[in-house]
Amino acid sequence: MTVDLEKTTDFLRELLDQEARTSLDRWSSVGTVSFKDARDFASQVDLDIETSIKNTLRSRFPTHGLQGEETDEENAESPYQWLIDPIDGTKWYAARSSLFSISVALLHDGEPVLGVVHLPPSGQCFSAFAGGGALLDGQPLHGSQVDELSRVIVNVDTPATHRLAPDERAWFERTFVELSRRVYRVRALGVGSLAACWLATGALDAYIDLTGYVKPQDLAAGRIIMQESGIRLEYLSTPPGPPRLVAAPPAIWDELRGVLSR
Repeated sequence: MTVDLEKTTDFLRELLDQEARTSLDRWSSVGTVSFKDARDFASQVDLDIETSIKNTLRSRFPTHGLQGEETDEENAESPYQWLIDPIDGTKWYAARSSLFSISVALLHDGEPVLGVVHLPPSGQCFSAFAGGGALLDGQPLHGSQVDELSRVIVNVDTPATHRLAPDERAWFERTFVELSRRVYRVRALGVGSLAACWLATGALDAYIDLTGYVKPQDLAAGRIIMQESGIRLEYLSTPPGPPRLVAAPPAIWDELRGVLSR
């Protein structure tokens, strides 16, 4: 089954607009927020939105795989896989902060081919499909244009250092300090989809996953949006630990790689 990426992206934008209204309608009464682990949260709203998105996608694409944050994986053998993060930033959402999104991506053979990130509080919708460019509410995005590392505002994902092996913890601490010395500012939003979209607009200039453990659902849609806005993305092998994602304008990407590879 061949997917029309442009039409499917339009369909997904409409779907997430509906789910965004659900998130806002229930914002003042989120209910119980449970801990999935010491740093990760979920609410009934997460579960309900994910279930609703899955039901719609299953009806339209019955042979596709479905992977969510809160529910069981389906059709794992399919070359097409939908990755769903119903509320990226549940802690912010439950605390009535606007730093959350609904994020959905379609992967083909493991690579994102389309993605939509909807920001319910602002009503903004970021989208991209392979070869189609990145858009914010229908307007093209061209990514950060910063070309000097000393001017860069970088968002980082940081690990739970107490869980790391001593050598990996030491690597993280050295790298974080060196990064903060070399760039203009370091931010840690904790919401990967938002950081990716703001890199596509130029509000941020780089994104680095210093953990290597960010879940695919958190960043799949953001990856295609960054790529289609002209941002360079690569996973670097930086032992100890798993590969780390580095996303930045081409003009500064090599310098950032140098910081992580020291």
